[in-house]
Amino acid sequence: MPEHPLVLSLREAGELDPYLEMPVRDVNETGWSPAIALFQDDDINLRELVMGYGYARWGATNNHVAGSAFIIAYLTRLVYPMVGQYVLKRRVPRATLENLSFHRTNGLIDATGLSFPQFAALPDDPAAGHPDAEVVYSEGDLYLRFNDWVFKSNLEIVIAALRSSVPASVKVSRNAVGAACGQALHRLYNLVEDKSLVLGAAETLFGDPSSLIYGQVSMEVIEHEGKKGFFARRAGCCLVWRTRENDGYCSNCILQPREEQTRRFIEVLERVN
Repeated sequence: MPEHPLVLSLREAGELDPYLEMPVRDVNETGWSPAIALFQDDDINLRELVMGYGYARWGATNNHVAGSAFIIAYLTRLVYPMVGQYVLKRRVPRATLENLSFHRTNGLIDATGLSFPQFAALPDDPAAGHPDAEVVYSEGDLYLRFNDWVFKSNLEIVIAALRSSVPASVKVSRNAVGAACGQALHRLYNLVEDKSLVLGAAETLFGDPSSLIYGQVSMEVIEHEGKKGFFARRAGCCLVWRTRENDGYCSNCILQPREEQTRRFIEVLERVN
């Protein structure tokens, strides 16, 4: 389905930034399995996968740290392309767990993809008439699809499963979701000419009191020597500091003063060509 409108828009986003692309499962390719199966059974398989990933990625045997490592990797493959489509194309892919697949090699997950390229779109979207498009009639309705398909029908289930099986911290996992959305918006701010698209998306995504990510981060435009960047200040901790001996805290870590966060944000701007 190389000419499918969602496949094309995901590929176009990936040309701007590889993190913004998500594959669509090829039904003829082996190695794919339904994502929901991993989070439904509440058995030892999820715990073993998460703990193994945490040790391989961060050298961590603590279940909360391993849970953080796993969900950060999961979010990178899921949230970045979803936020990318929401901002760049005003589309929301149906990223429910029922419509997501994992590709495994030697038992390890090495790709996350859509099972079917279904999506929500506004009436003025050129692809609104496509059979896989669900037309919604306002920006508010488009956000509700994002909240339903990405948060409620995916990440809330994943977080609950991690809490039950690993068990991983719900607080850390929720903040990781917010931070991933913030990082996706940070990347998009540097890619689009119309910055209001990113600022508006941030206000919508983080401004809903019923949302999974409400209050998890605050977004701020930082300017330095004519350069601007859009940065997230976290309201929680990802636990990365527990795995580092020399590197210390992340640039937006809640455990360091606001002034130090700003200093590190400016260092990022100084490296921008």
